[in-house]
Amino acid sequence: MCHPGESMKINPFEPFAPVNPGSFVGRLEELRRLKSALVQTSAGKPVNFMITGERGIGKTSLLNYLKYAAEGYIPIDSVEISMVVVDTDIDQSTTQLGLISKIQLGLEKGLGQQEVAREFLKKTWAFLQRVEAGGLKLSEAKRTSDELLLDEFAYSLAETATRICSRSEEATFWSTKAQGVLILIDECDKGSKALQLGSFFKLLTERLQRRKCNHVMFGLAGLSELRKVLHDSHPSSLRIFDELVLDRLSTQEVNRVIDLCLREANEKNAKPTTIAEDGRDLLVTLSEGYPHFIQQFGYSGFAVDTDDLIDRRDVSNGAFAPKGAFDQIGDHYYRNDFYNKIQKESYRKVLRIMAENLDGWVTKQEIRKRFSGSDSVLNNAIKALRDRKIIWSKEGETGVYRLQHKGFATWIRYYTTDPEALERSLVAESPKPEDEA
Repeated sequence: MCHPGESMKINPFEPFAPVNPGSFVGRLEELRRLKSALVQTSAGKPVNFMITGERGIGKTSLLNYLKYAAEGYIPIDSVEISMVVVDTDIDQSTTQLGLISKIQLGLEKGLGQQEVAREFLKKTWAFLQRVEAGGLKLSEAKRTSDELLLDEFAYSLAETATRICSRSEEATFWSTKAQGVLILIDECDKGSKALQLGSFFKLLTERLQRRKCNHVMFGLAGLSELRKVLHDSHPSSLRIFDELVLDRLSTQEVNRVIDLCLREANEKNAKPTTIAEDGRDLLVTLSEGYPHFIQQFGYSGFAVDTDDLIDRRDVSNGAFAPKGAFDQIGDHYYRNDFYNKIQKESYRKVLRIMAENLDGWVTKQEIRKRFSGSDSVLNNAIKALRDRKIIWSKEGETGVYRLQHKGFATWIRYYTTDPEALERSLVAESPKPEDEA
């Protein structure tokens, strides 16, 4: 969406990028718990955690904030923290050997500035070179010595953590004495069955404990399915992690994000930009409290503005225009679920019916009243949508379902409803400040 003069005006909103730690808003309770975990780990009492939540809720941004805090760039009350941080992610193709290699590479990048450190790491992690030189695939490694691979990894990680946390001048090779190692792994819900993520961490943490390695902390992040990924691999693995479930930001917090972004723009641009109350109200409503959605709707509204006052028309045009915010959000989050994962139009009809309730629970009987197909088609549709994790069943109640979240429902409604009518309904449904109080 290019407009005259847009290139001369820096847009402060950043869709689909982790929020800059300096602009982080909300998550006070989550930050308190994570900061406490850092302090505990630095004192030799490691606390592992996992962050779960819906798409666009800010999981990666929270990991990014924690990384800066662990590295000492963000103060934690009066406690000085300085940890070595490895941040990586996984996908469907990631194997245990591949994950170990990613962690080793992260440590090498973080610690390999000095020759003595490079030599230490080369020697301590030599087992990886032996495995790779042998050309072992994951399946072959399992047949030959899967436990030995994990033992070697635990030993190397423990040796590395012990060395960088050493307080003796002759033993340390880290320019600033570190208090531990923080390993952050994003997109963990994508882990395959072959990865055996739950079993991997269960056995790894036990081996680290046996080696009296108490300064390594693991942080995972992923969609809500992460719990199932861990449980299916090893039910006890859930007890290893303190779970933080992220919810949407409040209206007050969304307004704070908007103010921070506009303040940044006004520090960089020659002419200041302001936002009208009606523009702010619609932006808050459309964003639904999802941090990344605030950025996308804000970006699009800022982009179409021509008079340095973002009003309701700007936000609406930026949201509903072709290639606007709804299109961008759909391409990034929802289009694959709605079209590629579902090959039958009758199944999409079920989603459209459910979307009328946004992310609220809907009974099968209510869907049946508006569904034009047969009972068998409806049953097949619900089963397929559940199997593909596009809709969720209500625990403890048969025949009650809901869509993943409100953003998905709104996007579906946008593609089946007149944009102006949808906008009016969104405004009518939006929570007022007094409602939140």
